[in-house]
Amino acid sequence: MEIAALSVAALALVVSVASAAYARRTAHAAEREAEAATSAERRANRPTLVVEIEAKVGETDDSAIYNVRNDGPIDLDSISVHPPTPDDGIRYPVARVGSDWADHAAGLGAVRMGERARFVLAIGAREKLPDFRVRLVATRGADEWEQVVLLDNPRRGRVRIIFPT
Repeated sequence: MEIAALSVAALALVVSVASAAYARRTAHAAEREAEAATSAERRANRPTLVVEIEAKVGETDDSAIYNVRNDGPIDLDSISVHPPTPDDGIRYPVARVGSDWADHAAGLGAVRMGERARFVLAIGAREKLPDFRVRLVATRGADEWEQVVLLDNPRRGRVRIIFPT
């Protein structure tokens, strides 16, 4: 009788351990599926941000205005623009249009789908400029997306007038 009770207890222990292992594997599988679904949703919601120069500027102008358009697929809580860091070592600050120059990133605020926000880039009064690449950071809730954008050259090309001889 004692051997039978001991055998039943041992069998119960084995079943209990197997059940716990199965529950743990199931929980991990469910976590992985939830993470995969969240990642897929995050990728599907990745915003498309289009940056265009508002108007080319002349050789003596020291700043240029750019538009950032949110082409969706979601409204954004915020967009920030980080200043470029070109190879020439010169600092080119950015600012939201109508605001002071930002030490780091310029916050453009919330931008709904299909709408745009504007920022200004200090370019100095030099004729030849480096390539400007800015980092955009867009957020919605806890999600954050980064995108590096090569800006259009802000200078107008020189106009060459050729007179017939």
